[in-house]
Amino acid sequence: METPKDLYELYAEFGLAAEKAQVLEVEAGNVSLAFLSAFVDTNQITEEDRARFRALVDDANRKTLGALLKLIKSLGKFDQSILDAIDEALERRNYLMHKFFRHHNFAICSEAGRKRMIEELREIQRKLALAHAMLYGISCTLAALAGRPAGSEELEAQFVREGKRVDI
Repeated sequence: METPKDLYELYAEFGLAAEKAQVLEVEAGNVSLAFLSAFVDTNQITEEDRARFRALVDDANRKTLGALLKLIKSLGKFDQSILDAIDEALERRNYLMHKFFRHHNFAICSEAGRKRMIEELREIQRKLALAHAMLYGISCTLAALAGRPAGSEELEAQFVREGKRVDI
């Protein structure tokens, strides 16, 4: 039996959504670390401080997205629209990773069902991207408040050109 072409599209859209979920997770960790480092003079960091920050990074990497978002919400007051977008992204991420295919069960067997699934995956991607943009804005703002650049566009472009893998 030949695999329908739209099934490949469905799996591609699922992969894109999963990537957006992981990028959102990384950005949530960035926000929590940016908040903690905003109050540190990077010119005065000792080896002991470096070890503490490494432990914080390791802890952020072990936390679930839900735990990271809960931590972020505890750091300050945020506009309700930001909180709503973040909550919805978390709900959509969890649904995507734990229930999406189970929820659609036999829909994947028909062209119409696959079309609905693809549309839903694209909507999930939009919600994840919106929450990511909001968290990115928060981490950039925290970096700016601390007097630090948010990141190097030149270094990022170099990594992209080289297909660079960077440990996070």
